[in-house]
Amino acid sequence: MAENDVYIAFLQDRYYTNGFFVYYRHALKQENLKPIIEKKIVDFEIGQKIYNPYSAHAPDVKLHDRPFAGYLYGSAALGWFYKNESILKASAQVGIIGPHAFGEEMQTAFHKIIGTYTVAGWEYQVKDEMALNLNLSYQQLFYHTTNRKIDVSGTSSLLVGNTFSGANAGLLIRFGNMNPFHESSYANSRIKNKQNDNRKVDREFFFFTKPQVNFAAYDATIQGGLFNTDKGPLTFGIKHWVYSQEIGLNFASKRWNSKFIVTLKTKEVDGSAKAYHYGSAVLAYSFN
Repeated sequence: MAENDVYIAFLQDRYYTNGFFVYYRHALKQENLKPIIEKKIVDFEIGQKIYNPYSAHAPDVKLHDRPFAGYLYGSAALGWFYKNESILKASAQVGIIGPHAFGEEMQTAFHKIIGTYTVAGWEYQVKDEMALNLNLSYQQLFYHTTNRKIDVSGTSSLLVGNTFSGANAGLLIRFGNMNPFHESSYANSRIKNKQNDNRKVDREFFFFTKPQVNFAAYDATIQGGLFNTDKGPLTFGIKHWVYSQEIGLNFASKRWNSKFIVTLKTKEVDGSAKAYHYGSAVLAYSFN
């Protein structure tokens, strides 16, 4: 999975500007599950997120409206996919923010590869701090039409950690040809692990939108490390209430899964920083 604002606005390069993630997911044996649970899926992830001010070329610190910051992490998660199509997921991330997250090196290399402008200003990034973040999320199906062309779900999550802390709640609306959530590309649950189950999972092609209200209690990529006395040359306060809107397209056939998502967000920084947006591209292959 890759995220970048250049996917939807070529001249924009600001705030949350790049993310790169690699996942491995494995379904546990379904014969051992409780009757109300359809699947349990273990999820491992390695990722990096990069943040910068209004531009990645910002040599004058007086003009910065958000700190330069990199976040590098690994995570493990366990998801419970219920027969009533609700989903409970718990995850833990361990990583680092600051120079040892290699945000500067990754952004500089990427700009050289695509032949765009020189990166400048990373000497003002937030200081190093080890990261531990926990996330608990829940999704509940509210409604679907008889022909299963439209469904509506509620989503919520709680984040606790020294990099990100907060909570969010929203709605997920899908329309098109889609499967139940326990075997849908949207929920990364098309994989299975059940003896003698040769049933083919139906092809999916649908649009979705997800309006969400987010409460941010702490964001170290803006405020600096929670436990650091010296958080960095420049940090900012945060907007505690942020609205986000996802609009996406999802396609899955046989072993291949893909998504493209546009995310719009209101201001996150208590200052002159503006609202922003970015795109996400996902491509996955199921071995089982």
